[in-house]
Amino acid sequence: MTRTSWGALAALTFAAFAAAPAQAQETSIETQELLVSGGIEPIPTKEVASSYTIITSEEIEKFQYRDISDALRSVPGLHIAESGSRGTLTSVFTRGSNSNQTLVMVNGLPVNDPSSPGGAANLASIPLDNVERIEVVRGPQSALYGSQAIGGVINIITKRGGDEPRSTLRVEGGTLGTLNTYASTGGSFGETDYFFSLGREATNGNDITPSRLHGSMGGEKDGSELVSASGSVGTKLTENLSASLFLQYSDSETDTDEDGSTAAFVDTYQNYDSIFEMKRLFVSGDLTGSFYGNKWRPKLSLGYTRQDTDSSDYPDAGGSVNLILTQNRGETLMASFDNAVDIHPQHLLTFGVSHRRDEFTSSGFRDFNGFVISLNSDADAKQTAVYLADHMTFGERFFATVNTRYDMPEDHDNRFTFTLAPGYYHPETDTRLTASYGTGFKIPSLYQRFGFDPNNFGNFYIGNPDLKPEKSKGWEAGIEQGLFDGKALAGVTWFQTRVKDAVAIVFIGFDSTAVNIEEFKAKGIEAFFEVNPVDRLTARIDYTWTVVDADVFTNTMSRRPRHKVGFTTSYEPWSGTVFSANAQWIDPDRDVPRDGFGFYVYPAPYTVVNIAASHKLNDNVKLTAAVNNLLDKQYEPIHGFEAPGIEALAGVTFSF
Repeated sequence: MTRTSWGALAALTFAAFAAAPAQAQETSIETQELLVSGGIEPIPTKEVASSYTIITSEEIEKFQYRDISDALRSVPGLHIAESGSRGTLTSVFTRGSNSNQTLVMVNGLPVNDPSSPGGAANLASIPLDNVERIEVVRGPQSALYGSQAIGGVINIITKRGGDEPRSTLRVEGGTLGTLNTYASTGGSFGETDYFFSLGREATNGNDITPSRLHGSMGGEKDGSELVSASGSVGTKLTENLSASLFLQYSDSETDTDEDGSTAAFVDTYQNYDSIFEMKRLFVSGDLTGSFYGNKWRPKLSLGYTRQDTDSSDYPDAGGSVNLILTQNRGETLMASFDNAVDIHPQHLLTFGVSHRRDEFTSSGFRDFNGFVISLNSDADAKQTAVYLADHMTFGERFFATVNTRYDMPEDHDNRFTFTLAPGYYHPETDTRLTASYGTGFKIPSLYQRFGFDPNNFGNFYIGNPDLKPEKSKGWEAGIEQGLFDGKALAGVTWFQTRVKDAVAIVFIGFDSTAVNIEEFKAKGIEAFFEVNPVDRLTARIDYTWTVVDADVFTNTMSRRPRHKVGFTTSYEPWSGTVFSANAQWIDPDRDVPRDGFGFYVYPAPYTVVNIAASHKLNDNVKLTAAVNNLLDKQYEPIHGFEAPGIEALAGVTFSF
């Protein structure tokens, strides 16, 4: 089907929704919202002083987000950078920090990849259909979560089975050769709940290499495919003990257009058969107790992640002569024993111990026109930590959290971190004041310390085993003000972070390595205004201003937009029918050119608008339609990698 005919189909679907009859109004019960990632135990959001954002499954469904990066784009303080189309390497920059300084978790299990160059998490190819909510806590969180939580924490929480058995089947198709299918079932029997899901996402995609970089090569489509399966089971073993188990496996394959060179050592960028494949396995389980009238709640948790990435590239006729066949594997093993004790009605005390082991291995080879380099790395690291925290409430107005942690990493000095986060709520004027101050650190990645990797010209990256951990201090202060009898809310937060001994890649002669640069600072403002003028209509606008200053002008400081504006709105004219839109305006600050060396580029601002609609025909059938990049904007989220143009999608969901 052509782009025009798909656009017409989307327009007709929207019109049909607008003309559909009203359904009976559904009732809902309000419950106190909790922030799971605010501590070892969930904390009521009204008692959280750190800046946070919660994206619920209802919002994911309403705005028809297709992956984790879609859902995070409008979050203040975050910038999502994709290397082109869906499925390509996706990084997150939080409040100006490096992409590897944000800790990403699935159900509290860290999923940052030990085999990636900086130890960052790749947000691509993490399935979204089984997600119950995504929590983002900004600012230094090392006192809670240890290394890597300098910029903040993203916790992806998956679905659990409900009281009643329920199954779902969804099919969605669209332009760019997109076909997505998903099935799930969940429920409970006796004291046991369960939820299982299976999904496949596939698209022909767009050409992620802009035409200006094709050289003598023509255009091509860079597609991707993701197959995923997940399951969770929870049960009550005795009156005082319960257990849960979670498992998720995904296998993705993506065309990447990896850079190459001709026999004459001329750079080439268009690449017909460069493939990146990633297999991920996440497993976690816990045993939770409740003793002394639920005053003491211990939890023993175990977790394991394995992330295998394979890169392959064969010579192209008239193009790159490179032959690349490499494999990387990153593994993480986690164990923790956590305790929550109600020592006083105004004090929740938590304490515990955790142990973590990371391992990184690489193998394979790179053949640069007969110059063959083998990869053979094998390194691991361990760290143990103890922590103590106190969450305090004083009446209905004052609240505060104090977190302390002592990390004992292998091969590095021990590290003490803390966070102090007080807040005050004034109900008479509906005013909320918050502040926090915290310290953080990040242990250099195994690749940064022990990696060995050649580039196109036979030069090498050689790891630096003498790297020191990165250290940070950060604070924020914010105010939220309710307006118009609760129909509107406005807020603004000032944040500032200083990172010492930040790790950057530098060249020594023709080879490169990692070093600790002196310092960089990030500061900025996060502001928002949301309004609910009438029932079923909501709108919110977010603005983020970020400035990064570095003592050394390095590539590490790139891809931090100075200005970012996000807008989301939804309208439910009648029960069962929802229209929504979300838009982002990005003003990039600077980037590293894909087709240059030693210079920076300053990309032009761009705006991306997405719209969606859904309509429930009955309790069992729902129709969906969406148009992404409605304005058909051509832009490069990372210089030299082009994002898809306009895309129309339509689908149907069966529930029973």
